[in-house]
Order: sequence, then structure tokens, then C-alpha cells
Amino acid sequence: MFTSCQEFLQFQEETLYLAVHLLNRSLRQLKVTTANLQLLGMVCLFIAAKKEESLLPDVSGLCSLMAHTYTKHQLLRMERKVLFALNFDLSYCPPLHLLLLLASVARCSATVVWMARYLLELSLLEGQCVVFLPVQLAGAALCLARQVLQECPTPEGEAAWCLASSIHVGSEATLLRIMHILASAAANFNSQETCATFIKFSSPETLQVSRHPGLNNAASLLGVCS
Repeated sequence: MFTSCQEFLQFQEETLYLAVHLLNRSLRQLKVTTANLQLLGMVCLFIAAKKEESLLPDVSGLCSLMAHTYTKHQLLRMERKVLFALNFDLSYCPPLHLLLLLASVARCSATVVWMARYLLELSLLEGQCVVFLPVQLAGAALCLARQVLQECPTPEGEAAWCLASSIHVGSEATLLRIMHILASAAANFNSQETCATFIKFSSPETLQVSRHPGLNNAASLLGVCS
């Protein structure tokens, strides 16, 4: 739902990551029925947009995206519940920012960066990834992207990568566990959950990284993360 809405509303990727973060935190603080999960998700996206976007959609427009299953009053009431449950704390450093920082230090190519961004966005759909730190998710996505693409290394690039990978992002076992989760998600690109993300990263603007054949057997490439 989030990726489709983000694309339709032309929100920044930071809004998407914050919305998922707020949803995960809200689910730990609030008792929400299955019938209201869509409403909670839309409210978290709305709150994230208020923090990250300069132009906001009309509340009635958000209701129409949910096929008017919920009223404007219900959406605003849920917004108040979420904000109080979170104590109005919306601070968050998304893994995307950390990924771009690591990629810059490591002087990764544009293809590696887009591949890592694709893999990182797939992590938003994986419940297993909730327990990991943003820096761990960013490091694993970048590491897996390098494994999949197998670009010819340069001495300068490898030296920069060693510097970037020296930043503490958790144990090797943790990184490999995340990489396996992301590799599995990428291999299931035609599932209902990942379809929107696959389409998003199959465009020329994203270098069509989601269509890279190496993703089909990414799990078999995983050994020691270097």
C-alpha cells in the first residue's frame, strides 16, 4: 500500500520510510483491529508527509484512496491517537540516508546505489527486518548489491569500500541474515506484496535494477560479506 500511495501522491522516499517506521511503532503502542489496519497505515503516511513534504494532500483525497471505507472524522481521530501514543516523537534517521552516505564514502557506481536502494525498499515489506537497526539494513543492502552486480573493482574504489565497511554496522552474521532476507524478497518479485516496488525500480530512471537477472539467484552468491 505504502509504495503505491507514495508513487501516486509523488511523495519523497523519506516519507515512505518514516511512514513505515511510524506504523511499526504504532502497532507496538496501540490495539488496532484488522479492519482498521488500512486506516492506521494511511494515517502514518499522512503524519510522515506533514514532517517531510512541502505540499500535503487533502484529507478527503486520502479517504478517496481508501475507497471511502473510512470517513474524514475517523482519519483525524486516528491521527490524534497515533500522535499521543508516540508522544509526538517523529524523530527518525531512515536507512536510506545511511545507505547514501556509505555509498558515497565507498564511491559506489550509480548502478550499485540504485540496486541497493531497491533492496533496501524491499526490506520495508519484510516483517523480519523490523528488529534490525537502520545502519544494519543500509549496510546489508549495499553489500548485497555489490555481490549481485559483481562490477570490476578498482584499487581506489576498493580502498574507499574498506573505509566505508569499517563503520560498525553489526556482526557479519547479522549482515548475512539480512542479506538472505533481501535476496529472498528480490527473488519473489512477482508477489503481490513486492509488485509495486518491482515496477518502481524497473524504470529507466532507476536503471531498471529490479530486472537484473542476478537477483534471481542472489541467495546463492552469499558467502562472506566483504
